[in-house]
Amino acid sequence: MANNSKNINGIVERYSKALMELSQEQKCIDVTYEEIEQIKLMIDKSEDFRKIIESPLLSRHEQKVLVASILKKAAMSTLLTNFFTVVCMNKRSYLIGRICDRFREMYSSDKGILAAELVSAIELSEADLRLVEKQIQESAGSKVNLNTKIDPSILGGYVLRIGSLMLDGSIRSRLEDLKVSMREG
Repeated sequence: MANNSKNINGIVERYSKALMELSQEQKCIDVTYEEIEQIKLMIDKSEDFRKIIESPLLSRHEQKVLVASILKKAAMSTLLTNFFTVVCMNKRSYLIGRICDRFREMYSSDKGILAAELVSAIELSEADLRLVEKQIQESAGSKVNLNTKIDPSILGGYVLRIGSLMLDGSIRSRLEDLKVSMREG
């Protein structure tokens, strides 16, 4: 199983790197990044789109046609539309989301932008998000790309991930710590 995961990570890496290089060659890296953000949003928000790219029942041709049609309707560039139709023809459409994630990481690294993820129990206001982003930028001394997720299971507070650093200020973790200390005490 670990070997299969390693292979998939290698495949994702190769496709992401190829997309990065194509975008740089065609001097449209920022446009590609914006479009990758839109595709990632489509994957996250549209169950139908997710089913199309993850379905093992659709033929390569069917996936290619559907993905190309959706990307054209979403006004994606020819570069990105063609790129993801090749991904579909190579029977790798189920990796589109991971390719997008890896491309975003590569773009951020290339631009010197720090990637951060903030998980909260409820949706935060734009003002709160900007404040968190500003504080991270001041602490890290670089630009920050802050992605947010909502996870009601943390009960309250937040979990902030910046690279390999994780700051867990969630109520769930505090309750777990209290539970452990009560058992020991």
